[in-house]
Parts: sequence; C-alpha cells; structure tokens
Amino acid sequence: MPISVITIARQVGTGGEEIAARVAEALQYRLLDYRIVQEAAIEAGVSPETIAEAERRPSFFARILEALARNPAAGAVQWGEPVNIGATPILTSADYRQLVQQVVEDFANHGRVVFLGHGAQFMLRDRPGVFRVLVTGSEPARVGRIVQQMHCDEDHARELARRTDAERIAYFRDYFGAEWLAPASYDLAINTDRLEPAAAARVILSALQLLQPAAA
Repeated sequence: MPISVITIARQVGTGGEEIAARVAEALQYRLLDYRIVQEAAIEAGVSPETIAEAERRPSFFARILEALARNPAAGAVQWGEPVNIGATPILTSADYRQLVQQVVEDFANHGRVVFLGHGAQFMLRDRPGVFRVLVTGSEPARVGRIVQQMHCDEDHARELARRTDAERIAYFRDYFGAEWLAPASYDLAINTDRLEPAAAARVILSALQLLQPAAA
C-alpha cells in the first residue's frame, strides 16, 4: 500500500526538525512534533506546560491524572504558546505514554502525516504504509550545530547531546524493547554530517518515490 505515514527520529543537533518540516511541506502532509504533546494535553484537560513539567517529574503527572479521575468535569488550564520539549527528558509515566500513543494512532489512521519523535516509529512499527527514518550524525558535527543554534559553548552542547542520547536509548529499551539508534529499527538512516537539511529531505523523498511503485 502507499506510504501515508512517515516517522522521523533524530538525534539532537542533526537538523531533524527542519528535515521533517521540509518533507511534510513537499508531500503536503501534516507535521506533528510537539503538537502530539499538545493534543495529549488537551485530551487530559491540562496545559502543554503542565505536561512539560510532568516530563521532568513523572509523579507530578500521576497526581494530575488522579485529580482528573476525582473531578472529571474539571476544566482545562489556560495556556499561551505551545512548548517544544524535544530536548527535555522523556516522561516515563505509563498514563502519559498511553495518551501520546492514542494521539499517534488516531492521526496515523487518517494518514498523510509526518511524525517527528515521541516514539512514533515504534508505536507504529507493525502498521503497513509507514516509512521510518532515523536522522543521525557524529558528535562533533552535532555539537557544532547545537553551538550555532543555542549560542552556547561546546561543553554545554556536548553535555546536551550525550544526555539526550542516553535518555532516549534507555527509554526505548525499557518501554519498547527497541534500540533507538539501531539502523535495523528504521527503513532509512541518514547521516547529516555532510548533508544540509534540504539535501537530507530530498534523500527521503527519493526513497519514497522508489517505494511507492512496489507499494501500489
């Protein structure tokens, strides 16, 4: 069947966010990144900021769910701009993960969507019509990008890259029994050390064109 869902996992500092946006724009697919969290927050009746805080303190999110269970009519908290939590620790609350999975599966059922992060590649691994991409890179190249994007020093950038890698590796092993950075977990792995985001996006689009005749 045709590819209607694309998941893009990326290491911090690889340009994965821009790559996902370019692929979604070229295909006219919907891009879901931090909005997955926002949708989960709406369903839970809390703000994205509260969800982001829960990612740092899982017990806090559990208390929110308990409060909602006691008072299901409670209104949603008001919030401002959505929070992009791509570089924050991953929440391990089973309740939160279930909310995110429900959102991912709902959008996947409708198709024509690009998921950026949040484990969609493993949540949808048995679903036909899904193309899973990993955007990776060497530490020096990633550190260089982080320094440019965050205007920080190399030590801070290196610590961020190593910490987020370690968190995600542990998370996906524990909760999906999967190796986050293993090429076999994906249909395509792209190293962006020498590829700018626009070129990497074209690689993904070319791969999709090759797959579509076989899938049609």
